[in-house]
Amino acid sequence: MKDIKYIIADNVRFYRKKADLTQAGLAERAELSLDTIKRIEAGKRTMSLENFLGLSDALRIPLTFLLYEQKDRMPDEERIWGILKGRSDGQKEYLLHMLQEIADGIDRYL
Repeated sequence: MKDIKYIIADNVRFYRKKADLTQAGLAERAELSLDTIKRIEAGKRTMSLENFLGLSDALRIPLTFLLYEQKDRMPDEERIWGILKGRSDGQKEYLLHMLQEIADGIDRYL
């Protein structure tokens, strides 16, 4: 297994790019220095729980998303939570309704 610092580094970089943020943009959003973000992404820096939480909030992802070495092995519940996080109550309700409809359709036809 890869060292956790490098797993976090890879995931911070992945989700930062997915959010179309520069390192400077992430630093500003997370209220961390640019040097800190660079060192985290290089796997050269550990961080406090407070900064770890701030980073996940700044990336708008659940904290646990930063810990998985293989994103495709993330538990289904966390993947669903990642889709729902940050959406309005109405959007969440609609997405959950659509998921239920799809599941019911699969049960009927497969």
